[in-house]
Amino acid sequence: MPIYAYACSDCSHQFETLVRSDETPACPKCGGEKLERQMSLIAKPAPGGPSDAAGAPASCAAMNGGAPCGAGCPAFGDAA
Repeated sequence: MPIYAYACSDCSHQFETLVRSDETPACPKCGGEKLERQMSLIAKPAPGGPSDAAGAPASCAAMNGGAPCGAGCPAFGDAA
């Protein structure tokens, strides 16, 4: 189940919740169902994580001439 961020149109409360494809979430503060899905941030991998191509984003190898990159990977926003 994916985690989605929402903002309630009724009370302006912002929250995140796990959502199944057949569910419509309700605001935990007011119970309203007029929700706007928000853009969520993607977490950057922790230091010391995988540095091989299997653990890197698909664009990483393309940015590095086909080789997996490690520290300083431009795909993770770490300019070398």
